[in-house]
Parts: sequence; C-alpha cells; structure tokens
Amino acid sequence: MLKKYDFFWTTMELCDWKKEGDDDKVLKPVVEYLSKQEDSVIFEFDDFMTELLYNLDTEKLAEQCEKVDPQMCDDTFLYSRCVALINGPDYYEKVRWGREKNVWSMEFESLLYVPQKAWALKHSCSAEDYPHSSPLSYETGSNKEGWK
Repeated sequence: MLKKYDFFWTTMELCDWKKEGDDDKVLKPVVEYLSKQEDSVIFEFDDFMTELLYNLDTEKLAEQCEKVDPQMCDDTFLYSRCVALINGPDYYEKVRWGREKNVWSMEFESLLYVPQKAWALKHSCSAEDYPHSSPLSYETGSNKEGWK
C-alpha cells in the first residue's frame, strides 16, 4: 500500500501549475510520465486514484458540498473530490476528515481521464480502447458504507 501511495502522490507532484486554468495542460506532465510506465503501473495508478475518490464518497462530505453548492449533483460532487487529489496528500486528508470546505466550490474533472490518456499515448491509440476497469467505482453513491 505504501508503495502505491508514494507513487501516486509523487506522480501527482509533476503537475505543471504554471498552466493553471487549463487542466489538461496542468496534467500533461503526469500523463507523459505515466505513459512511459508499464501498463500494470498505469492500472495501479488508476486503481489507487479510484480508491482515494471512493473514500471521499460519503454522505457527510456530500452534505458539505451541497451547503456550498445548493445545485450540487453527483458529477459536481465527484469533480470536487478530484480537487482533493490534485492538491496533494495533506489537502486530501483535510477534505477526508471534513476540515477543508473550499474544495466544494472547485472542480478538476480532467484528473479522471489521466490513466486512459497515459495508456493511449503509450500505445498510440484511442483512450476509448483503455482495457482496464478498477475494482472500485468513484461514482457518487458507490461507497455504500459511506452513505449509511
């Protein structure tokens, strides 16, 4: 677990924040780095990212999000959870424990597609051909324990 944890967060540090405002450009160094890894590493990155998002999929956090964004829907809650990951492990933990509420007014949907884009770049094909599915789902409401 620690190895996956370190790899994920170290890889996320490659984001190019000089390109802030264009999420795909911010994530470009991450995609390029992952595209040079073995497929199994790309899939592990995907699985760990999904697990982190899954862990934030709770009723308590959704209620926080809805207070900030009364128009919240499943997708806006998911895209805001992505912000928790893009800002590093300390920020993620603050969000996870309900101590960071600014996250709910932001979104970073592009993060969801990093593994597919990296794999497609590596294999010179379409991201739609991505052959991996994570065992967990990051979709809102999929963490049944978090919604009890």
